[in-house]
Amino acid sequence: MNNDTVICKKCGTEMSYIKEGHSVSWICKNCGDAVATSFFEPYETDLTEYHIWIISSFKASADRIKMISEIANCNFLEAKELIENAPAEIFCGTAVDVKAIKEKLEAAGIAFSIEPEFPY
Repeated sequence: MNNDTVICKKCGTEMSYIKEGHSVSWICKNCGDAVATSFFEPYETDLTEYHIWIISSFKASADRIKMISEIANCNFLEAKELIENAPAEIFCGTAVDVKAIKEKLEAAGIAFSIEPEFPY
């Protein structure tokens, strides 16, 4: 919507678009009138419980084992065991957390799946 022209109803001047975090507003620099709302990405309000699975075992470096350990909230040896016994669930949570973990796993080149299907 920031490409749309919004005209101030009070004085007829074009309003300026400002987006900061989740706040979106149009402010008239002439008279100070303003219109404000909030905007959230769809994944930020998705409360579906998603499950992330390591699809198959792989030869893991210490860095990859540490990453799985952090994601699965377990110790290094338990993470190594999860990798060796794949398929294995390593995380369950909402879309905000799943999106961040998905990006980490993709960057590390680790094969995984998300159930139900993750649309983000």
